[in-house]
Amino acid sequence: MTRTRSEYRLSPVTVEPPSAERVTRRVLGTDRDVLAALMLDAYRGTIDDEGEDFDDALAAVDQYVALLQHEHSFVVTEDDRVVAMAFVTVFDGVHYVDPIVVAADRKRTGLGRDALRMLFGSLVSAGVTEVGATITDGNTASEGLFLGLGFARRGPWG
Repeated sequence: MTRTRSEYRLSPVTVEPPSAERVTRRVLGTDRDVLAALMLDAYRGTIDDEGEDFDDALAAVDQYVALLQHEHSFVVTEDDRVVAMAFVTVFDGVHYVDPIVVAADRKRTGLGRDALRMLFGSLVSAGVTEVGATITDGNTASEGLFLGLGFARRGPWG
């Protein structure tokens, strides 16, 4: 199945506090396996599930970590469990959310929105005024999340 993606942008980036206290921290070198497991859990059975195995997820994590802007990227923990990650990369001078991942049992709880709000606060503090995202077409949960935060669809990605 060929999936397409669309680009979304938010400008200006606004800062709203998270709706709840969230324990966040930067990505650690020891997070590799935990982040791979989180990605598999979050994507399984969704439009973004391509049947990846753990090794595929590890390779994806390695790629994300190699590109992420550490000062603006976070993991969210609850009871010492990583339940979400929100990373920022830069492409052609634009900061992009890539990826935002929430554990399957924590979806639709406001965790993704709060993780993005924390990320936006970091970007604004650094003087960033525009942020982008790419979303798989048909991923209605992500589309709703980003549109609800004020992003506008710009068109096909790539």
